Amino acid sequence: MSGNEEMSTSSDKTWLLHRIVIASHLRFAKFLSGTEAFCMHLRCMGAKIGQHCSIRAINPVSDPQLISLANGVHLGDFSRVVPGYYTSSGYVSGKIEIQDNSVVGSQGLVLPGSVLENDVILGALSVAPANKVLQRGGVFVGSPAAVMVKNTMQSFDDRIEEMDMKYRKVLGNLAANFAGSTLKVSSRYFHRIGAAGKGFLRLYDHLPGFPDHIIFSPGKNYSIIMRHSNCLSSDDDARLDPRGAAIRILSDENSPLLDLTLKTGNAFHARTIGDFAMWLVCGAAAREEHVKHAPHIRDAMWGSLRQADSYTELHYYSNICRLFRFKDGQEMYVKFKLRPFDKRFGEDSGKVEPTGILPPETGAIPRDENDKRPLLFLADDFQKRVNCPDRVRYVLQLQIRPVPDDEIAREIALDCTKPWDETEFPHFDVGEITIDQVLTKGESENLEFNPFLRCHEVDVIRASSCNQSASMDHGRSVVYAICQNLRNKKPLPESWRTFLDQSDVKVDLSGCPMAATLEKNVAKEVTLTRPWYITLWLTTAQPFLQIFLPYFLIGLLIFFPMNSIFYLNNIQQIQMPFFLPLFWVSSGILAGLLCALSKWILVGNKKDGKVKPIWSTGIFMDTTWQAIRTLVGDYFGEITGGTFLFNIWMKLMGSKIAWDKGAYVDSMGAVLNPELMKIEEYGCVGRESLLFGHIYEGEGGKVKYGKIVIRKGGYVGSRAVAMPGVTVGNEGSLGALSLAMKEEFVN
Repeated sequence: MSGNEEMSTSSDKTWLLHRIVIASHLRFAKFLSGTEAFCMHLRCMGAKIGQHCSIRAINPVSDPQLISLANGVHLGDFSRVVPGYYTSSGYVSGKIEIQDNSVVGSQGLVLPGSVLENDVILGALSVAPANKVLQRGGVFVGSPAAVMVKNTMQSFDDRIEEMDMKYRKVLGNLAANFAGSTLKVSSRYFHRIGAAGKGFLRLYDHLPGFPDHIIFSPGKNYSIIMRHSNCLSSDDDARLDPRGAAIRILSDENSPLLDLTLKTGNAFHARTIGDFAMWLVCGAAAREEHVKHAPHIRDAMWGSLRQADSYTELHYYSNICRLFRFKDGQEMYVKFKLRPFDKRFGEDSGKVEPTGILPPETGAIPRDENDKRPLLFLADDFQKRVNCPDRVRYVLQLQIRPVPDDEIAREIALDCTKPWDETEFPHFDVGEITIDQVLTKGESENLEFNPFLRCHEVDVIRASSCNQSASMDHGRSVVYAICQNLRNKKPLPESWRTFLDQSDVKVDLSGCPMAATLEKNVAKEVTLTRPWYITLWLTTAQPFLQIFLPYFLIGLLIFFPMNSIFYLNNIQQIQMPFFLPLFWVSSGILAGLLCALSKWILVGNKKDGKVKPIWSTGIFMDTTWQAIRTLVGDYFGEITGGTFLFNIWMKLMGSKIAWDKGAYVDSMGAVLNPELMKIEEYGCVGRESLLFGHIYEGEGGKVKYGKIVIRKGGYVGSRAVAMPGVTVGNEGSLGALSLAMKEEFVN
């Protein structure tokens, strides 16, 4: 019984302490946001706060002794650090640790037991789950459990960074599967065996109708390396199989300039990397059902197969196109083709006639019993032809077309399952390739061709989604690179290793050398380091301004209406209760006018795209005005939301708002940067939504500004968050509790 009484007394004390802490925050401490005095306030209550921290308008912290912030930590506006909360099982609490240079974005939530390691960025509206560790250098977004979308501490691969989440997942699983197979066989998965040689490319002296191009310029000569191969057959050249030709063009300094990968057949069987991944995992029945609805896929599959007598007698196509940039600035799509110099060998050389819906699996049909040729005769044939007086000769052809203006038309042009119309976009000869030297088997095996090896003049077309046609080339370049490093036992960059680790397929990389792990104790400069005089200002003068100035100004405004009421009450003997509503409304309107005036005096007019250091006079004055705005909102502004008074107030502070044409705003979060807000006719901003005209991203201690536009009939739901540069389109809708990222367009 006595134990229950002690527990009850302890709970009462905890509850009372929490109420006192919250009350002191709401009426006093919140006006210290952004200053060193606020850090000192938290230290006095038991929190561990490092140097050079920037703590903005955060929530009341009920258990500050459970919070540990290291040096240079930034807690964004309206972020929440919650070391304890009540559940049906009682009060749950845990220590929160945020390490050096970490950033918690606007309305980010950090729950009990969370650890944010050095240089972590927790995105806006994202949640650091209870009792979880967010990896060093990671950028985490999402709710209820944040997911790492990239790691700033790892080597950067822009191909991966520009992919959306689904694209990363699909390609990650695909890369992991191929990586596992590569490690098992210690060889290529596709194009395992072949023959290679060296030679040169001579471009013709006259290329009529072809715009001036830096690389494919008339009369130029380049050294090249070429490798022929079978796609899947690795034990018998007589099997039906697509054949390949990979070409590396070398610069004048003998360094790689451009890699081209070609194969037999003028089309590929998968339009996107997503289609390719699906094709690999589905069974024969599903594939056959698919090609019934897409007969051109069947044509692409059969059209790629060749019954080869010699690699040198076949035609090879790139299928996938590149982007050509010409000297005059013109851009065009291009496809490459390689044909034998001897015109006797046409496009149908070695072609296989279809005998079913889909070709049999490679190896399913044995060679003819009367075929007495060696198992691997194509390499021997290639070597003999290179060493003969006529050498091995090809003609390089191009097929070009303008880049369509329409996105749908571009997708059609980039679709590698459908060849371009030869009558509209004919192939034309640009030069001749001669192979005059054979590479040994070892040299051939060690060759690495990189589909992403490109230059400004011949570029790879990027993709951000696995459903885009360009993803076939863009995505395979990542898979090629990972598998080549594993095959040749080269160190795997940390970004690729993380990419594989995040896939659903677990790859045993224990036998492969890895990139050196990041040093854990490398000293790094604190991002938010400031000189001593700035710290002195943030400890003394800035807190004084943020507390004294708002209350002093509001006190002045209240004094004159209040004095008038007392005068009327004493002289006219009019009862005071009749004047109180008038007093409150009049003083509230005066407070709004004062807030608008102080905004122009202290802050001025922020410009779209402007960048300012977080420890600058402009930011200090902005923070002082935010304190005034907060107090005016608490006093009167908050309850005017949704009325014409609030719209007029925004107009006075610089917002472009159609206040007389149905615009509706019911959130103080719309006046954080009022001059950067544009709300057109019938635009709507819901309760407690936040429109941020500024953002801190942890990049050198800079604050960036950007305009937010809500077009005609646009809607921002309750407690939604819009970051700088967001545009809500005509009749567009940003739902309740949703997040629009920087420069996002919301339909």
